[in-house]
Amino acid sequence: MISITPVTTRADRKRWIEFPYRKFASHPTWVPPLLLQEWEDTDPKKNPFFDHSDVQLFLALEGDKVVGRVAALSDRNYNEFHKEATCLFSNFEADSLEIGRSLMATVEMWGKARGAEIVKGPSKITQNDMMGFLVENFEDPPTVMMNYNPPEYPAWMGELGYVKSEDTFAWKMTVEQGLPERVGRIAERVKKNLRVTLRSISKKDIDRDALILRQIYNAAWDDNWGFVPWTESEIEHLRDQLKQVADFKLSFIAEIDGKPVAFSVVLPDINEALPGTGGRLLPFGLLKLLTLKPKRMRLLALGILPEYHGRGLDALLYAETFWRGKGTYRTGEFGWTLESNEGINNGMRALGAVPYKRYRIFEKKL
Repeated sequence: MISITPVTTRADRKRWIEFPYRKFASHPTWVPPLLLQEWEDTDPKKNPFFDHSDVQLFLALEGDKVVGRVAALSDRNYNEFHKEATCLFSNFEADSLEIGRSLMATVEMWGKARGAEIVKGPSKITQNDMMGFLVENFEDPPTVMMNYNPPEYPAWMGELGYVKSEDTFAWKMTVEQGLPERVGRIAERVKKNLRVTLRSISKKDIDRDALILRQIYNAAWDDNWGFVPWTESEIEHLRDQLKQVADFKLSFIAEIDGKPVAFSVVLPDINEALPGTGGRLLPFGLLKLLTLKPKRMRLLALGILPEYHGRGLDALLYAETFWRGKGTYRTGEFGWTLESNEGINNGMRALGAVPYKRYRIFEKKL
C-alpha cells in the first residue's frame, strides 16, 4: 500500500531531499545537485521564495520505504501578478505511474483547499527557475542549475490529465562553429554607433550590480510567460549565489551614456565536477570543484530594457561572450528560452546555436 505523507520533521526533509540520490545513483546521465543547495532551497529561513509562498513537501511511502516525492507551491506573488489562482508543483520523483498519480492527486487536493483553479509545473522552489520536464535529448547530461528526469515522467503527465502549457529550449553552440561574421559586424557597429560601454559585473561591487540586474530583469521580462518580478530579498539571495559560481569575466552590464541598459550572466558548468560525489563536498567534491577547469559554460540570463530592443545589444553581448570565452570553454549552452519568445529564439538561430534540449511545463485545470 502506498501512503502520501506531508514532510513535518527534519528527518522527513532529509529523506525527501535524498530520495533522487538513491533513485539515480547509478544513472549515467543524472548529475547529483549539491546537497547543501538542496537543503537551502527547502529552508524557509534561507530561501526567500517562502516569504511570499506556501510550500508543502510530500513523501510517497511503501511501508517505511520512500518511493516518491513532490512539493506543492502556492506563490502569492505569481497569482497576483498573473491574476490567476494557480498551484505549482515541483521536485516530482516517483518509482511508478501509480505512485505519481497518488502524489499529483495530493497536490491537486492541496491546491483546491487554497482556492487553486489550475496546477502547473514542474518548477523549482522559485517561480523564475521553472524549467519543466525534459522531453527531448536524454543523452546529454544537464548543465549547472538545469534538471534531468527520465523519459517516462512527461508521458505520465498525459496519463494524469495534464497538457502542455509552455515549452522551453536549451541551445548549444561550440567554439569550432565560430561566430557568424554577420553577428560580429553587428556587434562592432553597435559599440560604435550607440557608444556602448560594456563592463564585467563586479564581484567587489556585487551589491550595486545585483540591484542593476534586478531593475533590468524586472523590466525586460515583464511580458514573458510565467514571469514574476524579483523581490529585494530574492535578488540578495541570487547575489550570494552568483558570488560563488558566476564567471565574472564573461558576465556583463552594457551602459549607454552611463545608463545600464542590458546585462548577461555566465556560469561555468560545475556539473562537470559533480558525478561521483553524491552531491557532497567532502571528502572529494570540494577538491574536484576547486581544481575543475570546465569546458562548458551556460549563459544563465540576458536582459535588455524594452526601449532598447531591436538595436543589436543582444548581438553585442553574445559576440563578446564568444570572443572572450573561446580561450576557456569549448561549448556553450544558452537558456532556457521560451518557445513563445520568437525574438530571443531568432537571435539564437542567427548566432548559429541549435535547440538541443526541450523542456515542457504542464498544466491541468481543477
